[in-house]
Amino acid sequence: MKYVLVTVGKFKAPFIVEGMDLYRRRITRYTEFSVIPVKEEKISAGSNEALIKQKEGERILEKIPADGYRVALDQGGKPLASEQWFDFLTDLGRRGIKKTFFCIGGPLGLSPQVLTQAHQVLSLSSLTLTHEMSALIFSEQLYRYLTVQAGEKYHR
Repeated sequence: MKYVLVTVGKFKAPFIVEGMDLYRRRITRYTEFSVIPVKEEKISAGSNEALIKQKEGERILEKIPADGYRVALDQGGKPLASEQWFDFLTDLGRRGIKKTFFCIGGPLGLSPQVLTQAHQVLSLSSLTLTHEMSALIFSEQLYRYLTVQAGEKYHR
């Protein structure tokens, strides 16, 4: 299985950049993993939020092939505990899905286009998280899953 994380905006906070680099290295010991940032729109007073989300959503969808399996990570999605998350990822492999694209929106969230075109809409947390924190949490959970699948002890 290959995993691709498509995010709005680049990672700016040094601790996020460092954490993402750490998990990218760890994950790629087990499988292919890439992060594709797309340009984020500037948000200012009076911005048309629907138009911003639409533009960012179009950029996300441009990065995913038509036959790509799409998972939107959104606060309004189905919440999963770690065990359920593991079952979900295992099921993708059993169904023969070779490459999965996980999408994280910007500060305004994902566009309706991305949400409706997703095969699944899942939530990482009921808390409101920045897109940077969401990416880091996603990467940690993916790494945790891969170590468990490999029968290894999770690094704490």
